Amino acid sequence: MRWLLTSAALATLVASSANTAVRTERAADGTLKVMTFNIQHGIDGSSKYNLKRAIDVIAKIQPDIVGLQEVTRNHPYYNCDDQPAKIAEGLKAATGRAWSVAYEQEWFTPNVECQQSGRGDGKETEGLAFLAPGPLGSTSMTPLPVSRIAFAVKLQQAGGLPIVVTHLASGKKNADARRQEAEALVKWTEKLGAPQILMGDFNAKPSDVELQPVLTMFRDAWQVASHAGHASGEEGTHGANRIDYVFFRSEALELTAIQTVDTAGWLTTAASDHKPLVATFRVKPRS
Repeated sequence: MRWLLTSAALATLVASSANTAVRTERAADGTLKVMTFNIQHGIDGSSKYNLKRAIDVIAKIQPDIVGLQEVTRNHPYYNCDDQPAKIAEGLKAATGRAWSVAYEQEWFTPNVECQQSGRGDGKETEGLAFLAPGPLGSTSMTPLPVSRIAFAVKLQQAGGLPIVVTHLASGKKNADARRQEAEALVKWTEKLGAPQILMGDFNAKPSDVELQPVLTMFRDAWQVASHAGHASGEEGTHGANRIDYVFFRSEALELTAIQTVDTAGWLTTAASDHKPLVATFRVKPRS
């Protein structure tokens, strides 16, 4: 038993050292790896609740920051888990380093079943989260139409670079709602200035009219990387449809690669009904 414990501790130490080396190398040349992932509340490809799959994916990718959608707290169906905190704890165990986490709820219900049973601390909520293997920096939020939000962080390790995550309304009948959300989103993000990264689940294909307000201000990282031959993985992020995006603005951000990740190939069962989207930038020094 002592040998097993020692081996486990050694494995964590080795993983932590390797992760630190990778992050140090990226930081030295101004490289920033960002990731967006709709975790579907932790429901995996077999329709079972297994949040560890999402944790394992993030730990393997080692992003400098990840923006998550469909993250819950105090939800009876999901074991009343505080999912943002549980993901941060799981990442610390997997990587040997503490991860910062910030969560902002989109909606809540009057359900306090988890609190009443002693397994939660309030009403059932769903929202957005940021996690990073280091300090996050200051955060802000703005409401969008139809009970949606945009959540921003000024990432400390990238010199206060604004990074925004959002999740627009779903469903074919909600195209007008998404258009209103996109218009409000663009007005708010404009105030954050440039350079800037915007990512998340937009529930719209690139050609959909409701997405056009975003494309007037931001560049579509997948499209840019595809034209340059720097995109890998399947284009579809939700089945055959591309509805998850990383957008960016300003020449101060040089896109070097983007990838969709087939988590089923890593874990035998997909971590979610969405594929994570991972983009790597070189952040040029500000003059």
